[in-house]
Amino acid sequence: MDTALLKFISSSHYSSSFMYIQDLIPFILLVVGMALTPGPNMMLYISHTLSHGRRAGWITVAGITSAFVFHISATILGITALLVAVPIAYNILKYAGIAYLLFLAYKNLSNKEWVKPNPGMDIIAANDRPLSYFYLRGFIGNILNPQTTILYFSLLPQFIHPEIGKIWLQNIQLGALQMLGSTITNLLIVFIVSKASSAFLQNQAYQKYIRCTMSGLIALFALKLLFAKK
Repeated sequence: MDTALLKFISSSHYSSSFMYIQDLIPFILLVVGMALTPGPNMMLYISHTLSHGRRAGWITVAGITSAFVFHISATILGITALLVAVPIAYNILKYAGIAYLLFLAYKNLSNKEWVKPNPGMDIIAANDRPLSYFYLRGFIGNILNPQTTILYFSLLPQFIHPEIGKIWLQNIQLGALQMLGSTITNLLIVFIVSKASSAFLQNQAYQKYIRCTMSGLIALFALKLLFAKK
């Protein structure tokens, strides 16, 4: 291989096209591990899957994923750093997120939020609400999730190397990988949950038990955020 080509390959211009290969697998494993860790997002899409079927869960995941685009953009523009650095700004986001989670927990307790059992109910599309309802819940919930803000502020810089190229481009690459890994993991969880619960979804007693459990878990995560240190 000629010297000029070797220099081109080792140059920052070429290297900036992607992150270090040795960082790729550890980053993906970390992303999947975090997606498998119970949190507000997981409680929300599982709750929607159990209450309105698989499609509602998938659409909720789509809303959550869309919010990741917002967080990536905020990271690149420096808004995330500002939120973390300015206590008042961060606290506004934090308490808005807590209030939203408590609102979801309260709404989830309502019988109106769950489909009425019937013999012909479709586990994939068992809902009486527009899909935008679930999408917006996932989107707003993740936008107001301070844990996601901290995730992007603390996690991405660990895998960014200024010496290989543009930092904003690396942020986009890492953010895209994070979105892909999280979304695939979340969709698989929705599928598994819908399959596992299909035999029970038509049972009203089971619905009441799950409704109370999921509402309690969502409220618990709200309290965890309330007492968590930044």
